[in-house]
Amino acid sequence: MSRSVCRSGCAATLLRSASWVAAKPLLQGVVLALLGLFATRTFAENIKIPAPHLGEDKALRAQWFAPEASKASGAAAILLHGCGGLGAKGNLNARHNAAKDWLLERGIAVVFPESFTSRRYEEVCTVKMQSRTIRQIDRVEDVIATHAWLKKQPGIDANKIVLWGWSHGGSTVLNTLTHKPALGDFSDDVKFAEAIAFYPGCSPFAKDNAPQKISSPLTILMGDADDWTPAAPCAAFAARLKNNDQPVSITLYPGAHHDFDNPAGKHRVRSEVPNGVNKEKGVTVAPDPKAREDAMARIDALLAKRGLIVAKPTSIKP
Repeated sequence: MSRSVCRSGCAATLLRSASWVAAKPLLQGVVLALLGLFATRTFAENIKIPAPHLGEDKALRAQWFAPEASKASGAAAILLHGCGGLGAKGNLNARHNAAKDWLLERGIAVVFPESFTSRRYEEVCTVKMQSRTIRQIDRVEDVIATHAWLKKQPGIDANKIVLWGWSHGGSTVLNTLTHKPALGDFSDDVKFAEAIAFYPGCSPFAKDNAPQKISSPLTILMGDADDWTPAAPCAAFAARLKNNDQPVSITLYPGAHHDFDNPAGKHRVRSEVPNGVNKEKGVTVAPDPKAREDAMARIDALLAKRGLIVAKPTSIKP
């Protein structure tokens, strides 16, 4: 495990020892900005979550981030990566990093279960659906294990846990919220204060025999131009849930594509992805800053309504 040991006092100490900076105001400003960045940066703790479903004596790898003690709200979020995994060489990609920082700023702890690397996979985006060996039920079990671990952590309120996923992880959100035994009601293992799904794959949930109840309040956010995980099945699923008096909302952004909330993305066609609407022709990914800002503002208001935010953030932008 590792975490930053440098706090704001480091900047003052280094500046006092660097007399040459005082003589150059411009350089001083640059150094202050850089030191401030390193002083506030939050590092991951690499943890191992008990996961009997992976096999005897196996553990689920995860990255854990805790907010500053003065900001901590007692809330926590389980963030679920998409088909591309967390990022290269264990480093969070821009989308995951932005969401993590956004939540920490609001006093919400963050845990990223590594569903793929725990099973010796890096990504499944380029693998056809019928050839994938990691099933949605596998990731649901990862969520349940992470949820159980979170509830035992000091300072975490078991009633203030959020489930949030993107794409493949968004699909896991839906599968988790509809996961229950053949008889009886949902178990506490799949109940959350709020669940958020960015552009999930909803096709299985648009069928007539699909589940009609969910364990937790659900918010779906996606573009209506998404040609990777199309919006129509999600709209149909949300409509069915609403007709059954279930707590769901869906927002479709006109003209927005898959990955619209990625702060570092660019418009491109991923021809190596075989699972989109137009088979074998690739899928479109593209950032949409206005849609991203609106989505984060909606989530900000939603989490505040749920009583999950204590710290007053300086910005709602990721």
